[in-house]
Amino acid sequence: MSERALPNNILLDFSNRKLLSPVPKKLYKSAKTYFSKRELELLKTAYNVAFQAHKEQLRKDGSQYITHPVSVASILIELNLDIETVCAGLMHDVLEDSFIQKKYLEKLFGKDIVAIVDGVSNLNKLDFESIEDRNANNLQKMALAMSKDIRVIIVKLCDRLHNMRTIEFLPREKQINKSLETLDLYGPIAIRIGMQNIRVELEDLAFQCLHPMRARMLTSAIKQAVGGRQKIISKLRKQFKYYLKNNEIPAIVQGRQKSLYSIYKKIKDKKKPFSQILDVYAFRVIVDSVDDAYRALGVIHNLHKPIGKKFKDYIAIPKSNGYQAIHTSLIALDGVPIEVQIQTKSMEIIAENGISAHWSYKTKDSVKSEAIGARKWIESFTDLDKATINSREFVEAIKTDLVYDEVYVFTPTGKIVNLKSGSTPIDFAYELHTELGNNAVACRVNRKFAPLNIRLENGQSIEIITSEKQEVSPDWLNFVVTSKARSSIRLALRNQKISQSRKAGKLMLENELRRGGVTLDHYRGSKMSRILEMIGVKSLNELLTDLGSGKKTGALVAERFFSGLRLKKNKKSKFKSMVLSDHQIEGVSVTYAKCCMPVHGDPITAHSDTDRGIVIHHSRCRQVSIPRSNTLSARYFPAMWGSDSKELHYKGHVKIHAEDRPGILADIASVFTKSNLNIVNIHSRDIDSMIIEFIVEVEVLNTDSINRLMLKLRSLRYVTSCSRIVNDSKSKNEKTNFYK
Repeated sequence: MSERALPNNILLDFSNRKLLSPVPKKLYKSAKTYFSKRELELLKTAYNVAFQAHKEQLRKDGSQYITHPVSVASILIELNLDIETVCAGLMHDVLEDSFIQKKYLEKLFGKDIVAIVDGVSNLNKLDFESIEDRNANNLQKMALAMSKDIRVIIVKLCDRLHNMRTIEFLPREKQINKSLETLDLYGPIAIRIGMQNIRVELEDLAFQCLHPMRARMLTSAIKQAVGGRQKIISKLRKQFKYYLKNNEIPAIVQGRQKSLYSIYKKIKDKKKPFSQILDVYAFRVIVDSVDDAYRALGVIHNLHKPIGKKFKDYIAIPKSNGYQAIHTSLIALDGVPIEVQIQTKSMEIIAENGISAHWSYKTKDSVKSEAIGARKWIESFTDLDKATINSREFVEAIKTDLVYDEVYVFTPTGKIVNLKSGSTPIDFAYELHTELGNNAVACRVNRKFAPLNIRLENGQSIEIITSEKQEVSPDWLNFVVTSKARSSIRLALRNQKISQSRKAGKLMLENELRRGGVTLDHYRGSKMSRILEMIGVKSLNELLTDLGSGKKTGALVAERFFSGLRLKKNKKSKFKSMVLSDHQIEGVSVTYAKCCMPVHGDPITAHSDTDRGIVIHHSRCRQVSIPRSNTLSARYFPAMWGSDSKELHYKGHVKIHAEDRPGILADIASVFTKSNLNIVNIHSRDIDSMIIEFIVEVEVLNTDSINRLMLKLRSLRYVTSCSRIVNDSKSKNEKTNFYK
C-alpha cells in the first residue's frame, strides 16, 4: 500500500483542467468512439485520480502501476461498457492501494461508481486457498455487492484477465495459486454470466501457466491437424455459402476453433485420444434474423444428413446465461462428422460477451434474455444470504451453481424452467417459489404421478401438489442438487425445529404449572415481564424455545412462575394426560421411539427430546421406566390415545421363533399377506441348529390388529413362539440397537 495520501485539494478541485494529466492516447481514442464529451471529461477525472493514487507504485515487471488500470479500462471499452464501469475499472485499486477515502470519491463520482470500486476491492482481498475457512466472509460480501450491481464482477474479470496476461513476472508459487483460482472460480463465473471470450482467454492463460510443456505440445498438434484439414474446411465453407446465397439467406460462415483448455479437458476427462477430439469439424453460421436462422437450418439439413439426438434449439429455449443458437451435427463428405452453430448477429455478440452486452448492444432482434438468467442467479445471492447459516455454507452454495449442464422442463401453464442437470421435482418447486417447495407432497410428471426424487429430463411437464400441513423432510437433502433448494430446505428445517421446540416447551411449562393449580393465562402484562426479566430472556417465545430445546429446565422455570404469584408447587398433583391423535399432541408433530415401537392402544408416555421434539414411548419401555433425576423427569409426560381422523398405520416389532425348515419364511409371509399387513423390514438369525429367529417390522392399525396377527402366527405348525418387542424388562436381553 502507498504510504502517502492523495492531497484533498487535488482530489476535490478538478475545475482547473490544465492541471490534469492527459489520458493515454490509445485509451482516449477508443473511448471517443462511443462516449460523449461529458463522459470523456469524467474519464479524464477518473484517470487522474488513479494516476495520483498509483504515482509512486511499480508493477512486478518494473512498469508504472497505472498501466494496469489503464489496461483494465481498455478491455472494458472493447466490451463497449458504460462510462461508470470504465471509470470504476480505472480506479478499481484506488481504495485498496491508497489512503483515499470512499466519501471523497463519492463527492467526485457519485455512489454508483464508488460502489463498483468498493465491491472489486472486497474481491481483491480474497485468498483462494482460504475460501473455505478464513475468507469465506469476503466472498460473501463480494457476492452481495454483485447482487446490487453485476458490473462488480465484470470489472473483476477484466482485472483478472490483464493480471493473467502479465503473470510471468510473479513468483512461481503465486503463478500457480492465481492460475488455480482462475480455473476454479473466475472461469466458471465468466461462463455463468455468458462472457465466453473472457472465459476462453482466462482458461487458456491459466492452463499455459500451470502446464507450459503440455500447452506447447498441444498447440503444435492443433496447428498440424488444422493444416491437414484445410481443404475439407474450405470446401464445406464454400458449399454452405453457395447454397445459403441461392436461397437468399445473407450469412457469414466461419470455422469454429476449440479453445486450448477445452481440448485438454476433453482429453483428460473423457480419456479420448487427441485424434478423436479434433475429428469433428465445427462451423458457425451468422445470419440477420431468427427467421433466417431456421431457414438456414433447413438448407444445411438438405445438404447433409443430420445425426439423431444431436440437435439442440437454444433459440427457442435459451440457456440460463442468455446464450442462444441452433446446434446441429451432421455427416458430410463421405462420413466426415461436422458441427454447425447458427446464430443471429446479436446472439453472437451475447454469446461472446454475455451480460456485458446488456449495456452495449441493442437491436430490433436483440434478445431480452441475455441478462435475465445471469441477473437472476446473481440477485438470488440476497435470498441465499438469508437462508444460509454462515459464510462457509453461503460460499459452498455459490460454488455449487457455478458450472453445470442444464435441463429444461415445463410448468403446467407451459412456462419453460431451466434447471441444473439431475434436478428433481423438489428442485423444480423451489426454483418457482420457496413456499411451493416447502409445501410439496407429491408431483405429476407428464400428467402421471411420480416420486419426488425422480431425475427430470428435457421437455417434461411438471406439476407440484401441495398441502399446507406438509413439513419439509430432511430426506430431501439427500437428492436435491440446486443450491436454492438445498439452502431453502435447511432454513425450513431450522425454522421447523424452532417451532417444534417452542410447542414442546409450552407443553412442558403448562404441565409444570398445573402442579400449582395455575396456567399461563394467570401471567399477563407486568407479571410476565418481571418473570421473564428474572429468568433472563427477552420474550415468552424465547423462553419456550429454550425449554423445548433443553437449554432450560421446566421445573426450575416453573419455580420462578410460582414465586411470581407466591405459590408453592403441589408435589402430589398429577400431570394431566396429553391426548395423541393424528400423530400430533396439541398441534405438535410426534415421532415414535424405535426402541419400543408403540402402536395405537398401547399405554404410552411422551418424552420431550432435545433433538427430535416429542417422542412417544411404550410406557413399559426401559427408557421410560428406569429411575430418573428430577431434571430428566420434567421432560416425560403421561399421554393417551385419541381418535384418528384417518386410518393411520403404526410400526411394531414382532419376534418369531420357528423350526428351521425349507419354506418356513414363505409360510410366515403368507400370514402377513392374508392379514393385509405390510412388512416394512425383516431380519433373521440362527438361534441354534434347529431354531431360527425372525424379527419383523410391520405396519398395523392398532394393538388389536397386531394381536390377531400374532395369534395366526402361533397357529402355524412349525412356529414355536411369537411375541412383541417393546424394550421392557421382559425383553432385557434383546439387542435393541439391532432394530433401529
